Amino acid sequence: MSKAATLKKRAFPTRKLVFTALMTALTVAATVVLGFRTGDFFFNCGDTVIFVTAALLGPVPAMIAGGLGSFFADLAVYPATMFFTLVIKGAEGLICGLLMRLFRTRNRGKILAPLTGGASMLAGGAFMMLGYFICNSFIYGTPASALAALPADAVQASLSVAVACVLLYVMRLDALRVRFRLSEEKYPAAVPYIREKR
Repeated sequence: MSKAATLKKRAFPTRKLVFTALMTALTVAATVVLGFRTGDFFFNCGDTVIFVTAALLGPVPAMIAGGLGSFFADLAVYPATMFFTLVIKGAEGLICGLLMRLFRTRNRGKILAPLTGGASMLAGGAFMMLGYFICNSFIYGTPASALAALPADAVQASLSVAVACVLLYVMRLDALRVRFRLSEEKYPAAVPYIREKR
C-alpha cells in the first residue's frame, strides 16, 4: 500500500469522526432546545438532523448520531424511554443511510436524488414510528394505549422529512457530501510531497 493510500485511510476516519461528533451534538440540541411539548407528546427536530447525517456522512455516522444524540437528549427530557430511543433512533439513522447508499449505487441521476432520498427518510421515519409503538405498548401496558401516540409520531416524521429535503435538495446541502469526498481524495496526495520537500 502506498504512503498516500495509508494517509488517506488514517485521515478520513478522523475527519468523519469529528463530523459525527458534531452531528451527535446537533441531534441533542435539535431534540432538547428545538423541542416543545404539545399535550402528552414531545415534538422535536432531532429526526431532521439524523436524516441529514445519513445523507452527508453515511449509515454508521447516522446510527451513532441518532442513537447517542437522542439517548442523551432523552436523558435530559424523558429518561423513561432513553434506552428504547438509543436503539430506535440508531436503527432509524442506519436504515436511512443504508437505503440512501443503495439508491446512489444503483442510480446516480441528480433528478431522482430528492425522490430516493425522501423515500429513504420515510422508511427511517416509518421504522421510528413502529419502534415507538412497541416501546409505548411496553410502557403503557397495551397496544391500544400506544396507538394514541402514532398520529403525533407520524406528524414528526413527516415534518422532519420535509425539512431535511429542503435543507438537502433545495438549499443544496447535499453538495457538501461530494465536496467532502473530493477534499479527502486530494489532501493525502499533497502530504507526502510536503514531507519530501523538508
